[in-house]
Amino acid sequence: MIMSSLFLFLIGMMVFYVWIFNYTNQLYKEIDVLKREEANLVTQNRITSVELDRLARADRIKQIATDEMNMYTPTPETLAVVIAELRIQ
Repeated sequence: MIMSSLFLFLIGMMVFYVWIFNYTNQLYKEIDVLKREEANLVTQNRITSVELDRLARADRIKQIATDEMNMYTPTPETLAVVIAELRIQ
């Protein structure tokens, strides 16, 4: 009786060990996939930031405004300030 109980206990522990081992391996695989996905997203974010900086350059915007939208830079205005005497009676 004790031997069969001990044998069942050992079998149960071995099954539990195998289950834990497989579960741990599965988690390591998921972690590896997530790390690769994170690296891809970081790279994609850097590429997008560089693209944004390239598209937002002032000279590029000015060129598009001039060529495609027929806009132009206005001439500077001159401002004349006239100070008149104020007469009090």
